[in-house]
Amino acid sequence: MGEIAADLAYLIFVALGAIALIGLATAPETGTPARPASPESQASSASRSVRILVPGAAATLAAFAANGLFAGLSGLFLATTLHHPSHALSGATLFLVFSSGVGAQLATSRLQASAVPVLGAISMLIGLALLVTAVRLPTPSLPLFLVSGALIGAGAGAVFKGTTGLVLEATAPQNRLAMTSDLLIALFVGLSIPVIGAGVALDRGASAPDTVLGFAIVVGLGVVGAGALLGYVLKSAQRPG
Repeated sequence: MGEIAADLAYLIFVALGAIALIGLATAPETGTPARPASPESQASSASRSVRILVPGAAATLAAFAANGLFAGLSGLFLATTLHHPSHALSGATLFLVFSSGVGAQLATSRLQASAVPVLGAISMLIGLALLVTAVRLPTPSLPLFLVSGALIGAGAGAVFKGTTGLVLEATAPQNRLAMTSDLLIALFVGLSIPVIGAGVALDRGASAPDTVLGFAIVVGLGVVGAGALLGYVLKSAQRPG
């Protein structure tokens, strides 16, 4: 049964991917060609977009490092620390994390782009603190663990939405695809680092609660540092001259 379930999951992913490709191939072009800008304005726009891209990519990397930390260790914690080895619960937990990210993006649709990463960073920091608390309590708490995952997922979604909006606002239309690709690269790198790092730490004998504590501190500092850098760049860009 286990092999059949695994094969079925992959077949579903293949079918969804095929549907997505068909949708992309048949979707109409909604953009209109932009008027060519002068060399001076192109240089100014490129400089400003790069200045915002660097801290924006750093914030995205840190945000999805928090997501990757939870996603990479949630199954282990559910099966061992929390004593809930159900595969269905593990899948539902990850669904909660990523659907919370989608919900956060929808809920912040009317906010200014500069405010969204701030809310996302606050949500992530609270989520990381609750995650560490949930697995280090004398009696580990499943509800607290799930709440921490939802907050981390919501924060990551909000940060990605906010940084994407800020970068695209500062980028000329013809360069927006490249800038979005750069942010996506940062996203996937952020997802990967904690998973690999946590695996190395666990292989070397670190306990799961100590591993999540160490990575939560590092990721939390990364979120704060990237957010501070992004805020500084935004304030500098708004100054006259």
